[in-house]
Amino acid sequence: MTATRWLVPGLRPADKAAEQLQAQLHAAHRIASEVRHGDGVALVLISTDLVVWTDGDIWWWWTGHTTGRGRWIYNHASTANAATAARRIAFRYEEIRGNVRAVRAVLAG
Repeated sequence: MTATRWLVPGLRPADKAAEQLQAQLHAAHRIASEVRHGDGVALVLISTDLVVWTDGDIWWWWTGHTTGRGRWIYNHASTANAATAARRIAFRYEEIRGNVRAVRAVLAG
């Protein structure tokens, strides 16, 4: 039995989207991350408090907030625009780190 191209890590839409986001985070914001491949999803591990996951169409990450019932609230972005998503994720990353000056720079830039 031969593997189809979707079964080869790095060729699935989720894998490509995760690697694209990882590259954008590093190039534009100097944020290091690690990509993990799953079954139809991929994760971009940035910190213990910030994990971005994708199905190849959308990226999701936790806002750091919960609903009144304690459910986590998530942000999302289309994988069609890695630069915008990376900027939003960089903002969240700096927010987690408590770096107010860097948050202002991300917003300005």
